[in-house]
Amino acid sequence: MRVPARAFLARRLRSAALPWQLALLAMALASPALEVGWQLDDHFQRLAMLGRAPGVRPHEIFSVLDGDPARTAGLVDQGLLPWWTARPFRLSFCRPLAVASLWLDYRLWPDAAPLMHLHSLLWCGAMVAAAAFCYRRLSGSRAEAGLAALLFAVEDGHALPAAWLANRNSLLATLFGLLALAVHDRWRRDGWRPGAWWGPAFLALALLSGELGLGVLAYLAAYALLLDPAGWRRGLTAAIPVGGVFLTWAAAYRLLGFGASGSGMYLDPLASPAEALRAAGERLPLLLFGEWTALPAELHSLLPAGAARALWLASLVLALLLAVLFLTPLRRDRLCRFWALGMGLSLLPAVATLPANRLLMFTGLGAVGLLARLVAAACGASGASGADRLPPGSAAPAALTRAAAVLLAGVHLLLGPLLTPVVAANPRVLGARVEAAVASIPGDAAIAGQDLVIVDAPDFLLFVNSLPVIERLRGKPVPRRVRALTASPVALTIARIDVRTLRIAVHGAFFGGTLGRLFRADGDPLRAGQLVRMPGLTVEVAAVGAGGSPSQLVYRFDVPLEDPSLRWVRWADGRYVPFVPPTPGAAVELPVARGPFEELWGSRRPDLRSGRQMVK
Repeated sequence: MRVPARAFLARRLRSAALPWQLALLAMALASPALEVGWQLDDHFQRLAMLGRAPGVRPHEIFSVLDGDPARTAGLVDQGLLPWWTARPFRLSFCRPLAVASLWLDYRLWPDAAPLMHLHSLLWCGAMVAAAAFCYRRLSGSRAEAGLAALLFAVEDGHALPAAWLANRNSLLATLFGLLALAVHDRWRRDGWRPGAWWGPAFLALALLSGELGLGVLAYLAAYALLLDPAGWRRGLTAAIPVGGVFLTWAAAYRLLGFGASGSGMYLDPLASPAEALRAAGERLPLLLFGEWTALPAELHSLLPAGAARALWLASLVLALLLAVLFLTPLRRDRLCRFWALGMGLSLLPAVATLPANRLLMFTGLGAVGLLARLVAAACGASGASGADRLPPGSAAPAALTRAAAVLLAGVHLLLGPLLTPVVAANPRVLGARVEAAVASIPGDAAIAGQDLVIVDAPDFLLFVNSLPVIERLRGKPVPRRVRALTASPVALTIARIDVRTLRIAVHGAFFGGTLGRLFRADGDPLRAGQLVRMPGLTVEVAAVGAGGSPSQLVYRFDVPLEDPSLRWVRWADGRYVPFVPPTPGAAVELPVARGPFEELWGSRRPDLRSGRQMVK
């Protein structure tokens, strides 16, 4: 039965219909996206697309945080950015094609989230089909190409871009990047002259879809060096047009003010190459871990500090083991070297933010191409000849390498289809927690003339920034301003100094939590004595602890804390509840504000009892 089964599988992998079948498979695996609705960043983008975001035009949904000091100050004053936001602060991305695709959704079916998600799933299917055609052009045999395409189709890293409307740009960038690689190969290998300009055109479309499109440059460079039929010198010459497109894009990107600065989560490799190299040391092993194990690289950001260090070490060991295992085929086979070089270089743009499997679209292209090459060799199905045949090494290392390849392929084929539907549903799961927090804030008419003062929250982006956005979308009254005093999973001691002033002692990392460093980088710490002034409130950094984390903060309001213009809430059990400031001379201790990430592993710091009054 084994031989007929292998023959049947080989026929299926060689089928002319396989690219379209795999496209449908990828769409089916990610189909929970149809019930996700609008989540997280989608709410702000929806508000802007519907023309209801004051001062934000639809084409600015990826670039509103453009580093303009006046705009940043205005967003801080409104409470849409926290008071500790770095100045200047920029998270501005060039994604006009992604904007256009969302604009089309809001013109055709503005209130039908399932249709918007179906739109994303269609892009996902097209991307998988394009990958299948790429593998057929580049791989050593049709069966090998089919296996690579199958492995690519079930990668769980595709699930979040397919399920989260705000991340659709990754699908577009990957699709156009794959088309650029395919037509470049057709030009160089088959002499198809239109490919000489279609390749640069598709590259331009990839870069205009999202920064992830930079990943295809890794494969175009690897192709010129290793696969070009005319040799590497002519290959590099042929790559000059795509290089020109990249340089033009990079110059325009810089001149138009796109990029990232001031954030501890995002960095700009073009503007800060040294910082990118430092980040690469931490992030590259974790990204490889996410790719080769099919487990989420995001785990590192969610784990407690000790476990996160252990995961990084395990990721480093895995990377070294893979290098040793695949050393012989990499040395002897140029197609293996092509996939490995493309995979490695495509990781470089991904170090611009926290490790996540959703960043591995192009990395996966090379990883599963290499994996399929080794599995095909192990099964005697390479079907190639001459320079493209995978040469055998010594018996023992070859057997070990091929066994490892078969094991890793099996892990991908098992975990990918299991994890993809789960990951595709995750935005809705996290969004439900945000919705619960939104439902708990005061919604009466009086709130429109009040400042909502949030004493503590587990995270600013998820549980503060989104509150007025979602309420405005629902047509409900929104606070005049939102004032988050702290937003980190730490315990607090809140002391009343006088009628208008609070002193908060922070028992832990002020910038803690999964997204704690989003709005201020390590290299730009708050300093003792620093003042931050906003309408109605001045914040003083009274003391700073280890690593530049504020440990004592003084909040001076323009009105007494009991003034009806202030509405006070604090975090408790996933919701906001009313908070009464302590009386002058007294203090209250608040426990760790636990969000969904902290609840996964338990608090990283001991709780303090809530509500205990202390006379000072």
